[in-house]
Amino acid sequence: MAAINGKEVTMEMVNMHEKQLFMDGKKLIGIISEAGSAGVSLHADRRAINQRRRVHITLELPWSADRAIQQFGRSHRSNQASAPEYRLIFTNLGGERRFASIVAKRLESLGALTQGDRRAGPSLSAYNYDSNFGKKALTMMYRGIMEQDPLPVVPPGCSSEKPASIQDFLVKAKAALVSAGIVRDATLGSGKDAGKLSGRIVDSDMHDVGRFLNRLLGLPPVFQNRFFELFISIFDLIINNARSEGQFDSGIVDIKANIIKPQGPPKTVHVDHMTGASTMLFTFTVDRGITWEVTII
Repeated sequence: MAAINGKEVTMEMVNMHEKQLFMDGKKLIGIISEAGSAGVSLHADRRAINQRRRVHITLELPWSADRAIQQFGRSHRSNQASAPEYRLIFTNLGGERRFASIVAKRLESLGALTQGDRRAGPSLSAYNYDSNFGKKALTMMYRGIMEQDPLPVVPPGCSSEKPASIQDFLVKAKAALVSAGIVRDATLGSGKDAGKLSGRIVDSDMHDVGRFLNRLLGLPPVFQNRFFELFISIFDLIINNARSEGQFDSGIVDIKANIIKPQGPPKTVHVDHMTGASTMLFTFTVDRGITWEVTII
């Protein structure tokens, strides 16, 4: 037995008693662990006294995305007065972004939680590096480091005006990939290539973002961050190019413009035979205030 607020509570019921105090608004902070959270609902239930919006702080992201979703489900359930606000805490180490990446990818696979709903945390989808864009960025980075293709961006801490700084980074990057087990069959050159490291990256590793982020954790923090910053720079470049070419899906977004005018009445493009529901096409003229200067020669 344990005495809590003057009441005798059995040890088996301590968690449920504390949970009820939180739901009644007598305690405003609840601390749960993976071991003691099974079956505990802490959401802003409309039937509970405490209907304040929950702020769910995750101090350490779990290895499994499914476990993270189970933890998020403690404060996000049906019949809630308001959805919780999630705060995911992790350090600025490049390798630790791996945990945010797998959680973001798993949440996106569940539906419109990260980008389909413009109100549902679009920032989390930015951590999904294990996407087609992320795989393309990883391939470009590997090929640049192995000097098969030029790098599309200048490595962090280097200058395009100082080619020696870029070459020094490439030498260290190759050595880091060898130590991480990504570059295989590494050999040191001889003759005019004396001291030059060479090797190969198998095809399966060229697109494996999860393996890259996982192996990144074994590198020294300083170079780990530089490596990750290079990957992100290429990743952002690819996404920006995709946006400019109209190939990037941003989900449901608000149309922002100075003037938005409909072009005629909406058109019915499809009618469901079972329910009779119609799919309507609305066409608008959007004026974003962009001016064009034309020079006639």
